[in-house]
Amino acid sequence: MSITIKRSTNFIGIALPLNIKIDGRKVEKVYHEEEKEIEIERPMVELSVSQFLSKSTKITVAEGDYIEVRSSLWRSISMIIFFILLFVITLGIQTEPYKVLAVSGFVVYAFIAERAFEQFRLEKVEFEEERRF
Repeated sequence: MSITIKRSTNFIGIALPLNIKIDGRKVEKVYHEEEKEIEIERPMVELSVSQFLSKSTKITVAEGDYIEVRSSLWRSISMIIFFILLFVITLGIQTEPYKVLAVSGFVVYAFIAERAFEQFRLEKVEFEEERRF
């Protein structure tokens, strides 16, 4: 019994693998644009992925399912906010005390954003012709 997982997360998180979790246990890693077949012990299991501080939606999958991992809309929005704040901090703030305060706030924002929202979403692909490579 197995399922197939395809990572389609664009450039976001490209440097780190995603940890594949079945019923809450880490079983495998999947890298950028990689497709893997994962053996499952039961006909239906709960699947999720994680990466450093990030997490995904959880879905129930069955034997033979094809799952595509994508970046969530929130992941894209948070990356845009991240780069805007980085630009503002580095170029817009000239005095050191304010720059230190802004960088501290920026780090807190980054940790909260990564943990609070699901950064990846899992989707079942129903038909062979819907697979995107």
